[in-house]
Amino acid sequence: MAQSGTHRELNPRQRRFVSALVACPTVRDAAAAAKIGERTAWRYLQDPAVSGALAERQTAVLGHVSRRLATEMGKAMDVLVEIMRDEGASDGARVSAARAVLDSGLRLAELVTLAERVAALEEKMGES
Repeated sequence: MAQSGTHRELNPRQRRFVSALVACPTVRDAAAAAKIGERTAWRYLQDPAVSGALAERQTAVLGHVSRRLATEMGKAMDVLVEIMRDEGASDGARVSAARAVLDSGLRLAELVTLAERVAALEEKMGES
């Protein structure tokens, strides 16, 4: 990682810790995996270069997971709609599928509305 703004190049132990922290559930586990002390790990997290590198890695992981999830969501919705429309399926299964489809639609509508509101606020802030 080249130096840019607050991101200076990390030393090998810091890079190892950042990689471990992305994969491990706790700082203690990440410190053990990176072969550093837990106190050192907490000190690293106070370093803007380390926290910046961690944020970049987490953003990359989240992007990858989001792309996979988006691909699978379409398939999951197809299954739910198929069950919902299957008159041979139990009433409980059909109602559960219909409820899941409705819940997903409502959440999506809320997220779209929220995204539009945030974009409008950001635009207003940019004009100020």
